[in-house]
Amino acid sequence: MRITDAIVSGRGEKAPRSPLRRFGWFVAIWAMSTVGFIAAASVLKFFVPH
Repeated sequence: MRITDAIVSGRGEKAPRSPLRRFGWFVAIWAMSTVGFIAAASVLKFFVPH
């Protein structure tokens, strides 16, 4: 919960009101997590012998 508390402050008063902007944030976070997952898998594949 410490990570969430550090990122999220308040009760969402500063959250974007526009649905398009909220969707944009969702897509950006999803894309970053996907890239991170692929990068971690690539590094793991590099270290695991075949």
